[in-house]
Amino acid sequence: MHGKTKGHKPPTPNKTREKKKPNSTLRKIIAFIVLIPTIIVSILLVAATYIAYYPPVTYPLPALLGLAFPIFVVATLLLMLILLWLYPKYASVPFVAMLLSIPGLWLYSPINRGNNRLDTNRDSFSILSYNTFYFEDKELRATGEKATYNRTLQNIINSNADIVVLQEANVRIKENTRHHFTHKQIEQINKQYPYQINKNSGRVMSKYPLRFIDELEHSQTAHTLICEADIDGRKVTIFNNHLESIGLTKDDKQLYLDLTTQPDSINEKIGSVKIFTNKFLKAFSQRAKQVAYIDSLARTIDGNIIMCGDINDTPNSYAYHVLKDGRNEAYNQLCSGPGFTYCADRMWVRIDHVFYEGDMQAQYMHIDKVYSSDHFPLYVEFEWK
Repeated sequence: MHGKTKGHKPPTPNKTREKKKPNSTLRKIIAFIVLIPTIIVSILLVAATYIAYYPPVTYPLPALLGLAFPIFVVATLLLMLILLWLYPKYASVPFVAMLLSIPGLWLYSPINRGNNRLDTNRDSFSILSYNTFYFEDKELRATGEKATYNRTLQNIINSNADIVVLQEANVRIKENTRHHFTHKQIEQINKQYPYQINKNSGRVMSKYPLRFIDELEHSQTAHTLICEADIDGRKVTIFNNHLESIGLTKDDKQLYLDLTTQPDSINEKIGSVKIFTNKFLKAFSQRAKQVAYIDSLARTIDGNIIMCGDINDTPNSYAYHVLKDGRNEAYNQLCSGPGFTYCADRMWVRIDHVFYEGDMQAQYMHIDKVYSSDHFPLYVEFEWK
C-alpha cells in the first residue's frame, strides 16, 4: 500500500485551462469596452425608431435621428456580432434594441409577397407619381451626351398610367426647347391624357375628367395641388404634394460628398457642416407644419383620397407618420426592401410615397429605375372594393 502511494504521481495541472483563463479574461475586458458604445448606439436606434411621433416644430434636432436610422441599424448589428464572439451575454443589449426597433425596420424595409399586376379587365385604375426634375435629364447632363428626345416625358408615356401626378413639372411641353420634347411625344401625351391641370404647384394628367379644387403654396419650394378625378362615376380626391425641400446648393452637395469620402475632414469644415445641418433642421420644422395642415384638410373630405408625391422625408419621419396615420401606404403594403426613390449625390432614400384611403385597394406597385430625373417614378394599380 505504501509502495503504491510512493509511486503515485500527483495530477499534472491542466495547461490548456491555464492558457484559456487569461485569454477569456482579456476577451471579457474587451467585450466590456465594446459594450459602452453598444449601449449608446442601441439607445439611439430605439430613439430613431420612435422619434417619428415627436413633432419637430420648435426643436427639430432629434428628427435627425430618424434620418440616420439605417446607420444605427447597421452599427447595432455589427456590434452585436462582435459581442457574440467576445462575450455572448453582452450581446443581449443590441438584440433587445433590434427587437424594439422592428416597427421602424418594417417601415424602412418591409417584406411582402404577392405584388402582382392586375388583370386589365378588372375594375381598376392606375396612377403614376413622379418628380420630373423640371424635365431636365440629370444623367445626360452629367455625361455631356446630346439628347434626341425627352426621356422623362417618354417614361410617363410608357407607363400608360390612368392618372399621372407630377412634381417639379411646371414646364411648358412644347417643341424647340432645351428639354428636347419631340413632336411625336407632344402629340402622344396630349392624346393619351386629354384632361390636364398644370399649376405652379404641380401637374396632374388623366384619362378621366379632372376638376381643380385648390392650390396650396406652403413656401417657395413646397406646394400641394388638390384636384378630383371622376373615374367612371367614382370620385377620387388627389393631393399632389411637394413638401419642403432641404434646399441644398452645389456647394452643400459637394460638402456631403467630401465628408462621405473623407469623414476625418469634418473638423476642417465645421462651419459649413453647421450651415448644412441647419438646413435639414429648418426643413424638418417646416414639413411638420405643412403635413399638419394637409392632414387636417384631408380629414374634412369624405370618400376616396390619394395623397402622393415627393414629401422629402423618409418612412422614419414625423411627416410620413402624420400622412400615414389612418391611411394605407402602397409601398409598405406591397413591396420589399428599402425601395429608394431618390438616388443622387450619394444619397439613397425613399422620400416619395403614395398614401390612400377609401373604397379602393392597392394591388400592385413598382418603382421604375429610370435615371433621367433625380427621382424614380412610382406606379400603383388600385382595384375597387
